[in-house]
Amino acid sequence: MSLEHVFSTSGSTSAPRQWVRTRWQMEQEARMILGAWAPGVTDILSFAPTEHSYGMILGQVGADVTKARLQRCSLEKLVLPDLQVTGPTVILCIASTWTLLPSLLKRLAPQVPVLVLHSASTLPSKAYEVVNRFAGGNVRFVEILGSTETGAIAHRPIAEASMPWTVFEDVALLSPIGVESRLKVHSLRIARAAGNRVAALTHQSDDWILAGEREQFQWLGRASQLIKINGVRQDLGVLRAELGAATQCQHLTCVPLRDELRGEAYEVLFSSPTLSEASITLAIERLGVHFPKPVQIRRVEYLPLSASGKPQAWAIQQTGN
Repeated sequence: MSLEHVFSTSGSTSAPRQWVRTRWQMEQEARMILGAWAPGVTDILSFAPTEHSYGMILGQVGADVTKARLQRCSLEKLVLPDLQVTGPTVILCIASTWTLLPSLLKRLAPQVPVLVLHSASTLPSKAYEVVNRFAGGNVRFVEILGSTETGAIAHRPIAEASMPWTVFEDVALLSPIGVESRLKVHSLRIARAAGNRVAALTHQSDDWILAGEREQFQWLGRASQLIKINGVRQDLGVLRAELGAATQCQHLTCVPLRDELRGEAYEVLFSSPTLSEASITLAIERLGVHFPKPVQIRRVEYLPLSASGKPQAWAIQQTGN
């Protein structure tokens, strides 16, 4: 593997940009995370594609530095793992993995210690049922917050109760304590923007947080995805996850709009051969009064997904299709 690797952002909110990570940065991240929670790991089952920094760093690079066996898995391509593992096992999850995870853990947990990591997307609602069923004993669940630009920033146990995030040992939290603000960090693992000669040592992300003591913070959402509807703050990422789960439609997203009458609002974009605007409307009604109504629901011919499964609404907005 070369001394540098180029990654593209997911493109979930804007056109993808390229960022360059050094081999040292990636190895540092893999050793820190796998060394802390999966010492002696022998098998890595990765459902995260290597086009995404999460899959490359904790999958490919993680296997290189730990000498573990790497299995590249994919539900979409029907590539399932060999469960004849020999020791501590790590499962790298993305949102779609949680459907298969119970059957994997049922086989693996009686045999070996298992670390389940999740990153790159909002946790699906079904995740908490899996955690409640398998947590403890041989299975540990950890969520990682990060980005293509910064790598892994913070971590927390996966639990139904909202847990604060704690930054990793080589990351310093620069956001002001006690004030809602964007997440700003200092780290030697920040990537270099393609075209720049050197990497910055600090980065301010699109994440909106409330920083606390002891290098911890509450994550409030993505600044670009937070809107107020009738005075109530709504996270469009959460709405998309709920509606996507209710309709079983991965090619669906919620896009912020400015409405002359309502102020902030949103529309639903989706692509599906079987669903209609009426079926999306019915699903929203069944979600209950807590789920705000969109100003419109629009079916599009094609809603592309990123490597990690995030809908790329910017492509629709640019082309108008």
